[in-house]
Amino acid sequence: MARLTPLGDRNIMTPQEIVDYKRKWLGTAGLETKIHSDYTRATRTWLKDHVPKEQWHLQEHTNVYESTVIFEDREHQESYLHWYGEKRA
Repeated sequence: MARLTPLGDRNIMTPQEIVDYKRKWLGTAGLETKIHSDYTRATRTWLKDHVPKEQWHLQEHTNVYESTVIFEDREHQESYLHWYGEKRA
């Protein structure tokens, strides 16, 4: 599934492997978080910096002025909510 890079022990997945992996968990145990659409760009940047790309999914415009972030892992969701709460305050 995941390959090791020659530069270290970091796992790198191909785009197809990422899609296949996401497909497995998105339909079962995704943890949804609704956000205001004004924070979509900042959210995408935060996610890219803090969560492996195969462990989150961002759906834009899921409702009026709303987007939805779906996490595989509760720890990532809680970390995001902590950051997002600081942004809104």
